[in-house]
Amino acid sequence: MEVQQEYSRIKELFDGVDEKQISLVDGAIMEAARLKIELERLNEIVKITGLVAVNPAKQSQQKELPVSKMITKVRANYLSYISRLSALLGRNVGEDDLEELE
Repeated sequence: MEVQQEYSRIKELFDGVDEKQISLVDGAIMEAARLKIELERLNEIVKITGLVAVNPAKQSQQKELPVSKMITKVRANYLSYISRLSALLGRNVGEDDLEELE
């Protein structure tokens, strides 16, 4: 899924919301869409590389990969945007809702 598709999907959730409010949060909707796509791409990288590199010669030597730090930051930012946007809709975002959005 690309950013524009995700943007359209999120924006559809705001059908019936005042146009002035929508225009006010349009940038937040776009940023949430961008973060969602970035999170999906990072998850694809994690599937291939994992979060930690382990020295095959000495299993106790492990190194955290940069993607593990990035995915944590991007996820936190994404959830923050989604929480703010859901507040505008007057909904409380629960675990089930977050799974649907991811």
